[in-house]
Amino acid sequence: MARRKTFQTLMALVTLVLLGASAMAAPKKAASHVQEQDVTLDDDSDDEAPKKKKPQAEPEDESDEVDEEKPEPKPEVAPAGPHKPGCTSDLECDGRAVCRDGKCVSPEETAAGAEGAEGPGVWLALGLMQDFALTSGSDVCSEKSQVSGGYTCIRASGSQYHGIPIAGAGGKLGGLSLGGTRVTLASFFRLANKISAGLRLGYAFLGQGPTPDGGHQYLAVSAEAQGAYWFSKQAFSTKAIGTFVELSAGLAEVDGKGKVTVKENQAVPPPVSQVDNPATQSLTAYQKAGAGFAGVGAGMFFPAAGHFGLIADLRVIQLFPSSGTALSLDVSGAFGL
Repeated sequence: MARRKTFQTLMALVTLVLLGASAMAAPKKAASHVQEQDVTLDDDSDDEAPKKKKPQAEPEDESDEVDEEKPEPKPEVAPAGPHKPGCTSDLECDGRAVCRDGKCVSPEETAAGAEGAEGPGVWLALGLMQDFALTSGSDVCSEKSQVSGGYTCIRASGSQYHGIPIAGAGGKLGGLSLGGTRVTLASFFRLANKISAGLRLGYAFLGQGPTPDGGHQYLAVSAEAQGAYWFSKQAFSTKAIGTFVELSAGLAEVDGKGKVTVKENQAVPPPVSQVDNPATQSLTAYQKAGAGFAGVGAGMFFPAAGHFGLIADLRVIQLFPSSGTALSLDVSGAFGL
């Protein structure tokens, strides 16, 4: 019995000890649980913070996205005018202008060819012109040829020949000879990029043929109108050498000459005015052609410093009503206005 009581007492003490230990462990566990909750709450608060801020930021982000999606308004484009870059066709200009090299150019500027990057459109030129006559003919010193054929034969004494040559032996003329040498004054105008026109006056101070007995004096003055087409980018451009072809028409006389041999017909009485003609003599025969002409030719323009240049052109001209053909070479110094 004593042992049993002692055992029960020990068991009671053990129970008390266990209960006390469990009681002491319970607050620590609870405390640890609270701490874990505190940590969790702190973490949750940190996680929720951006969630609370996010709804505030979302409208701004959405508005930004909406703004980005909206197309930007296109700036108003002013109608293109002369010299305004950016055109690719005539439709982009103002209705009157045309698109040239990416710019709208007015028809006035296109037609008048006003001075621009390529140089002046109006030029004055002072030069020298040399005529070369293509002479031809047979029996040129006969009476008929000298009266109506445009020929004049001059004897060594300086007087005109009025003899009676043998048929077929009245002198044969042919070849190229020097004609008149002229001083010229001209003006040229650029009508379009590749088209120009010109007016030229001249005066022959050398190479004038003699005045035939009873005929007209040599026409020393010349006048002409010219039109040219240019193969270069622009007529009279000061940026590069220019080449052109031309048509011309006007008034001029060209006298060619050559030496001929005439055999006198001694079977007939000589004319009263000239009885001293030998059986054979050498005469200077002139072929007088003009006074109107039309011509075709080609030329070049050589730009120099500033608005200076050199113009050279060579033409073939056909003269009428006195028929004849000639070459005409003109070299002029030009100044652009």
